[in-house]
Amino acid sequence: MKSKSWNAVLTALSCVGMLVPQAAFAAQAGANPSDVALHKNGVVVGQIVDAQGAAVAMTPVTISSAGKEVARTQSDSTGKFSASGLNGGVYQVAAAGHLGNYRLWAPHTAPPAAQQGLLVVSQDNVVRGQGHAQGHFQHIASWISDHPILTAGIVGAAIAIPIAIDDDSPATP
Repeated sequence: MKSKSWNAVLTALSCVGMLVPQAAFAAQAGANPSDVALHKNGVVVGQIVDAQGAAVAMTPVTISSAGKEVARTQSDSTGKFSASGLNGGVYQVAAAGHLGNYRLWAPHTAPPAAQQGLLVVSQDNVVRGQGHAQGHFQHIASWISDHPILTAGIVGAAIAIPIAIDDDSPATP
């Protein structure tokens, strides 16, 4: 009887562990922002290159803060780009398959180790297996992520009810 109880507890804990997002346990790539100094008038400069270091020309660059787009620009023929009117703060920069977090510093306030511009390495050929599920599965996955406690309750009930119903007691004559 004790081993049955332990099996039930371990099974329930395993299911709860599967429901917790992996992001809670692992550091996300690019989660720690890189420090970059802004130039006069809140201008950030950068360059987009591919994995071999060659310039990536005419590529859109989007700069966002708190999930809202604050600037959009495009690289020139040498892969260089700039955006103006930015304030110090944490921004996400998306371009050519790259999505990175950057802490932009107002002029003359950046720490000594801050970069003078962004170097964006294109990752167009990288295929990730996360996100953007298609069709009905996308709605189900979204509902599950929006309701983790209710989902855990459903999984827990799906485990507990069969265990409670199961009668392993010996038959009486």
